[in-house]
Amino acid sequence: MFISDETLRVIHLVAKYQSITTAAEHLNKVPSAISYTVKKLEESCGVELFLRKGRYIELTPAGEYFVQHSKTILNDLDALQRNTALIHSGVEQELTIAVNNIIPRSAIVAFVCAFEQAFPSTWLTIDTEVYNGCWDALYGKRANLVIGAPHAVPSTEGIISEPIGHLEWDFVVGPEHPLATQVQPLQNSELRQYPAMCIRDTAINFVPQQAWLLEGQKPMFVPDFATAIELIQRNVGIGYVPHHLALPLLNRGELVKKPMQEHKHATQIFLAARSDGMGKVSRWCIEYLLAPSFRARLHGQL
Repeated sequence: MFISDETLRVIHLVAKYQSITTAAEHLNKVPSAISYTVKKLEESCGVELFLRKGRYIELTPAGEYFVQHSKTILNDLDALQRNTALIHSGVEQELTIAVNNIIPRSAIVAFVCAFEQAFPSTWLTIDTEVYNGCWDALYGKRANLVIGAPHAVPSTEGIISEPIGHLEWDFVVGPEHPLATQVQPLQNSELRQYPAMCIRDTAINFVPQQAWLLEGQKPMFVPDFATAIELIQRNVGIGYVPHHLALPLLNRGELVKKPMQEHKHATQIFLAARSDGMGKVSRWCIEYLLAPSFRARLHGQL
């Protein structure tokens, strides 16, 4: 049994206004045409969808079920038509963005909010990557776009990229850690005594790297900076934390920043995308993320 979307819309209007005449007026049709559509559907289903009460009609239990469960079908049909037109116009149906774990979450949340307003029909996936995992996701085609890929572009073939700034790091220890009271710049020989908090590089096809780990030092791998910071606060380990994450804790005395004999340099980060198959959504993302006011947020300057 085939039921057209036009028939569904007629049934929904009749149910809404409880009147064939009113439904006909909204559809610019004669009442007899609406009555015929309702009757033919009832005959096809083998049930009464409406009870007639003079000029007004109301849904039967079967009719209520039909109207309720056909709403999803109508919504799906509308979405299908809308999305087909968008894809035809160059709007991607899906987009996957890899985000370096050092990028401020507040910036990503603001970006996603703006994205959803601009492209409500595009399915967006945000994946977190660590270190070379950012480049790996892009070159391995696990992501269309990467925010905050570090250091340098491995190869320009099939890739467009733009530097978006430098992200600063603070070397921190817990307030009660033995190194907390040290005044002089810390030397590597002192630091090797304590575990280094590390987040494992997510690279699959690239050589994995460490943000900071001295030769002979014990690494302690954790899933994210939130875990690393809490363990540093509890004096379990030591390590570098992005400045935008460390600053509020330093101001409250919950972490202690220490001078280093060999301090970690700021990390240059890039916005990069695959050039193949780039549509309106990808181009909008690049334009939005590279706007000067937003670019600063990506490396923790605002």
